[in-house]
Amino acid sequence: MSHMVPPTYNSREGLVLDLKNFICRCPNRVMKFNIAIESAVHDGPEDMKAEGITTLDSYLQYCEKLLRWVPNVDTTGDELLRRILVFYWVFDQPSVLEYQTAISPETSNDDLSWLSYWLVSFARQQGIFLSTPESAGLLYTFYLNSKYNQEAELWEKPESGWKSFNHWFSREWENINYARPTAHPLNDNVITMPAESTYAGNWQITNGKIKLQIKGVDYYNWPVKDLLQTEADTWNEGHFTHSFLGPSDYHRQHAPVTGEVIEARVIQNQVYLQVAKNTATGKIYADRAIVRAPAEVKRRRGVRVQYESEGEEGEGGEDGGPRASSKKQDLDAPDDAGYQWCQTRGLIVIQTKEYGKVAILPIGMAQVSSVVLTVKQGDHVEKGQNISYFQFGGSDCVMVFERRVNFQAEPKEKVKVREQVATFEDLPFSGGPSRR
Repeated sequence: MSHMVPPTYNSREGLVLDLKNFICRCPNRVMKFNIAIESAVHDGPEDMKAEGITTLDSYLQYCEKLLRWVPNVDTTGDELLRRILVFYWVFDQPSVLEYQTAISPETSNDDLSWLSYWLVSFARQQGIFLSTPESAGLLYTFYLNSKYNQEAELWEKPESGWKSFNHWFSREWENINYARPTAHPLNDNVITMPAESTYAGNWQITNGKIKLQIKGVDYYNWPVKDLLQTEADTWNEGHFTHSFLGPSDYHRQHAPVTGEVIEARVIQNQVYLQVAKNTATGKIYADRAIVRAPAEVKRRRGVRVQYESEGEEGEGGEDGGPRASSKKQDLDAPDDAGYQWCQTRGLIVIQTKEYGKVAILPIGMAQVSSVVLTVKQGDHVEKGQNISYFQFGGSDCVMVFERRVNFQAEPKEKVKVREQVATFEDLPFSGGPSRR
């Protein structure tokens, strides 16, 4: 493949044509996007082949089709997830990272680069289609797929059917108190899981920053103020916890505590999905860890340095874009860590009666950028009450506590929504009621 051959496909979708024009505006971009396709095919051959992508032109055609793709899955696979992974896999290649706003807490309040904003626009346009009646045409395939039909008999059954794919995706339980009962609803000491998700872990907040330890090294570069977009310092010695949802999970969030909603808003920012290669299978997957694995960091940084050494001079690329540093970097340090700070996310802050404030942040991932809040400032919520939901894809859920709490869940453990996940007080939990 010649890296200097520009794409020629003229899409019927204006948004895809915009991407082509952006690439073709500068020979350096043409080269780097061709390199991105080449490295994506090399490192993820099975998934790229499944979507018919071998060149930059075929990738543009893929983007065009994805905008109006009617979601479906076969009886064993997961085309829904694979298509999103392949889309972001190309943008996650080292040669094109410089055109995107860095995924870092330090950039959480920066204006987005052209390409990062294009990704937001793409997610929005696809989301519009997924709210149309046409998008629901193949929903029956999800009822036949073992990844998606778990407990299908407990789902709600709309009398007039599903109005769109997003209507189905944000489905409710027919009787949530039977399907997912709230743990100890009368005991305010108990904190429940806000989302059906895999628990990733918890980290203390020290002097207003998240404390993350990797191989014995402490990192304090994640300011909680930027995550919450607040100037208040009441969270400075609290706790941060992270969990993630997959496409087949229940996508509504529920209050982990009882109290008054003192803040409820959506923070519009990036759409992003970390995609990594499974070295054992050769397939790509969504990397939802709080930081990227060392092998994946090495792959991305190593290739980046290689391409930068191929004759580029000066402080920027030929098109004036910023260049990533080619200096030797510590491969054990976080890479694209703290992406929660940069994503489109909801923010719901609940003031409890005895235990301070609790912030719940449903965080959009990739095409799941539509975070819909079902509560507003001033509402009283009971533990287990629905507070928000996602539309389409996989997503994250973060909780931030004003004070330190005691977690019972283990990392990588799948926890059902409204199950007990922690307690406020450092005491054995008796299970008895504490109010009313």
